[in-house]
Amino acid sequence: MNEQAYIERLKKENKLLQDKLDQINAAKLKKRRLKWWLLKRSSVPIFGKKLKNSISNAIHEYKEYKTVSVDTVSDVSSSVIWRFTRIGLFAFLVAVIPAAVLVFQTKLLMNQNRFIENQNRLVEADRRSSLVFVMSDVLSDFNEELKYKGSGGRNISKTLQARIISLCMAMKPYRFLENNTLIEKPISPERGQLLFSLLQSDLGTESSRDILNSADFTYTDLRKVNLGRGVNLKYARLDYSDLSRAQMPAANLERAELKEAQMSGINLSDAILKRARLTNANLKMAELLSADLTNANLFGADLSGADLSEATLWATKLDNAILTDVLLDNAIVDRQDWITYIDELGLEGADDIRDRYMIKKQGKQQFKLVLKK
Repeated sequence: MNEQAYIERLKKENKLLQDKLDQINAAKLKKRRLKWWLLKRSSVPIFGKKLKNSISNAIHEYKEYKTVSVDTVSDVSSSVIWRFTRIGLFAFLVAVIPAAVLVFQTKLLMNQNRFIENQNRLVEADRRSSLVFVMSDVLSDFNEELKYKGSGGRNISKTLQARIISLCMAMKPYRFLENNTLIEKPISPERGQLLFSLLQSDLGTESSRDILNSADFTYTDLRKVNLGRGVNLKYARLDYSDLSRAQMPAANLERAELKEAQMSGINLSDAILKRARLTNANLKMAELLSADLTNANLFGADLSGADLSEATLWATKLDNAILTDVLLDNAIVDRQDWITYIDELGLEGADDIRDRYMIKKQGKQQFKLVLKK
């Protein structure tokens, strides 16, 4: 290969390389132009025409005068604030509107679920209240058995006792509408009607004991009921029942179970409450005048404003009880340091009792609370 041919070959290779380089540069230029075009087209939606013009004026002014006037800076600043405020408002609306719709839909769904739940409860309440017809048949047989029995032997057959106990078990507590509002806690008005009928029938001691020992009268509704004097509820299971403002003076509630029972304003004057379980019961403003609470369990009971004058509080358990404004005139206790004892328990209202009452010895191991002079 001579020198001329070698030079020609180099020229061809150089031309090929130059063509490739021109193609690469052309592609880069095309991409740059595309980017610039995209930036130019998107600048108006992103920055807004007003902000774009303000920035453009500021750049041209700087190129021409090497400085920027105060008016131009103010124009750019106001355009920036206006643009970002507008974008923020738009973003706020975009975020809030779907959220508001979601909240509204959730609220509608919750209301619908609540309506369905209430409807189901009302259907259940209607089903359970139908047991009243069954109770009518049982009480009819009950009255028929007692019809020809004298006052000395008013006991009923074991078969009828079993029917009454079974009926009581079927009368489950439920929630129902009261003054167009669904009550908070379930309760059984039917159990209250059944128990009232039994207590007013002057049932014999043996049958009364068997029924009250076996039947489940928890959640019984006996609000504002006048049961008369001296009703026998010994051993009755009345946990979670509502006896608010019931009239039952001299009632026998020995060993009765009244856990968390609502008994505000109840009249239990002269009542026998020996070893009764009244844990966490509501006894606000209750009349317990001369009531016998020997060994009764009043743990956590609320006795605010209750009248315990002349009541027997022999070995009564009062841990965590509330004794605010309670009346204890001539109440009988089993220890001389009783006031100090309840004070050490940290009971609410113990300070007021300490200030108002003092202990007076009445007999051997028997003491009485009397008002300080």
